[in-house]
Amino acid sequence: MRARTYLFVQLIIDDYGSYISQKDNLFQIKGKDGKIDEYSADKVEQIIVLKNSAISSSAILLAAKNNIDIVIIGDFGMPVGRFFPASLGGANLVRRKQLEAATNGLGNKLAVNLIWAKMKNEEFFLKSLAKSRENSELVVLANKISALADNVYGMLGSAYDSERIFGFEGMAATYYFSGLSLVIPLSKRDQEGKDGPNALLNYGYGILYGEIEKCCLFSGLDPYLGFLHTDRYGKPSLVLDLIEEFRPVIVDRALVTLYAQKQVLESDFEDVEGKKYLSKSGRRKMVEAVMERLHAQVNFSDKSLEIKAIVQDQARGIASFVKGESEFEPFLYRW
Repeated sequence: MRARTYLFVQLIIDDYGSYISQKDNLFQIKGKDGKIDEYSADKVEQIIVLKNSAISSSAILLAAKNNIDIVIIGDFGMPVGRFFPASLGGANLVRRKQLEAATNGLGNKLAVNLIWAKMKNEEFFLKSLAKSRENSELVVLANKISALADNVYGMLGSAYDSERIFGFEGMAATYYFSGLSLVIPLSKRDQEGKDGPNALLNYGYGILYGEIEKCCLFSGLDPYLGFLHTDRYGKPSLVLDLIEEFRPVIVDRALVTLYAQKQVLESDFEDVEGKKYLSKSGRRKMVEAVMERLHAQVNFSDKSLEIKAIVQDQARGIASFVKGESEFEPFLYRW
């Protein structure tokens, strides 16, 4: 059982057999050893369940009344279920406009902005790593990504071509992960997570995925109706769209920090038939590293905000954009 204390508490349930219940305005968490920890609902912002546990209906009701998200995380960091308040104001109007945006050109504009922001954030991150490590090869790779990002941005004033966008994005990703491999022991990007760094990356992306899905839902958006990843049947396409601009800033930065601080140990992994899985300590480290980044203060739109607040603002920005109320400002983080 863990609780992250920032302005609010992030409850991370990572012990088998824990029981989450409610007493007055408190969440009570009872471990297998019988010890009970209590947390005020006024100070809890999210409950993350990593291992098989039980939760009472009264605890779920207390969470719903206080707009507290409860997320059940699978073995690979991806949310497999969640509880959230049923009252999502304005959802019907937003979702109608979201559907219209898929055919009126607004969705195409949004897709270009999101993938461009991802590539620029990859470029900026590599340049920051190059500066701190005095590595000129990182600068060369970053500049290659910059040129590809310029090509993507040029599509804002021309016919939308998803194949070209994914082509540029794929080349940029190759350069980007080649750069990361100069900093951490990452031979190549592997979505199956067959080695330690990829297992940590995949788990971190899963945690971020859950945060962005929550922000979409709370903004009245349909997570399954995206604009860039439109052909991902059965996948929350909008979540996959919005996560793009935040991957380098949150998860990749968190992983590099873990390795730089020599916090990644062999005991953080378990080998199963030639594939790396995260142990309890590995899961905990990655969750806490990602949460640390989500609560980091950065400057955006002339304001100092926690990154998690920016994620929510970006989801709201998409809702406002598809309704025609404002332009969408992609999130760029210059290190």
